[in-house]
Amino acid sequence: MNLRPLVTYCLGAVVALCDCSVQAMANDDVVPPAAAEVTVTAERPGPRLWRVTNGANTLWILGTQAPLPRGMRWRSAEVEAAIAASNEVFGAYSVSLSMIGLQPVEPQPLQRVLPRKVYARWVAMRDKYIDPGIRTEDLLPASAALLLQASAYERAGLTSTDDLWRSIYGLARLHDVPVRSQEFEIDRQSREKVSQRQAREAGVRFLMHTMDRLETELAASTRRANAWADGDLPTLMQLAPSDESYAEALARSWPFLGAEEVDRIIEIEDSRLAAAYDRALRRNRTTFAALPMHLLTKRSGVLSILAATGYQIEQPWDE
Repeated sequence: MNLRPLVTYCLGAVVALCDCSVQAMANDDVVPPAAAEVTVTAERPGPRLWRVTNGANTLWILGTQAPLPRGMRWRSAEVEAAIAASNEVFGAYSVSLSMIGLQPVEPQPLQRVLPRKVYARWVAMRDKYIDPGIRTEDLLPASAALLLQASAYERAGLTSTDDLWRSIYGLARLHDVPVRSQEFEIDRQSREKVSQRQAREAGVRFLMHTMDRLETELAASTRRANAWADGDLPTLMQLAPSDESYAEALARSWPFLGAEEVDRIIEIEDSRLAAAYDRALRRNRTTFAALPMHLLTKRSGVLSILAATGYQIEQPWDE
């Protein structure tokens, strides 16, 4: 388990649910999966693909889910066929906030930062879920929240999407398909002044929100992970709004971002992603991408933008 350095605050939750252990893996560093690792299994078929078309050109999109069942074996025949036919594969999409020119939040012991009752609750949940060998007292509250959630998922037999992305990158390499990076860094444009205290309080709110929902969400996360593995789209659609709301809560926890600026970043990044897909649909006969389910189902998201500009969208449940 790893956490990104605190000098750069990941805003992946703006566009992807906080799978904080995922690091985008370079295509050259990934060994193609052995045949046994991509075996078709009737038990865990995985979801079908979205199809976006521009005349004869096609963009295939796999809806991803975090967390997933640990050790899951999923059917990749459809994914492999799409990747093998593609001119390029889009890598894991992430957005981070550049902290250049901004004063970092000064870490303080959580016991000093958190209200007394909140700290007592944090200690109880920390002791229940987090490896005692991991030092947590000097974490920023938002980082503590992510660590708590990831540790709870791990104890529940759930894991990040690392293995899924290893398969995607491995299949791209196996079929000699180039991978286009989708890692972006943005500069803070707003002149709104956010104090150290305000920045710290935003993280505290997110930690409290995480603790409030964690244990009830574990059951939903397990249900959601198994729905993904089984290709149960109705259940995924039912549970997707919870992922979207938590992703936005994480985005609003990062230091130095006011609410209006977060809204603007979300809108900008949806448009940027739609523009990237638009360019791919114009230059490639076939392209493969993967995005979190809640981004594919959200209103005014990337698929809505593409549909509004005239692209044909085929939903998996239309097949």
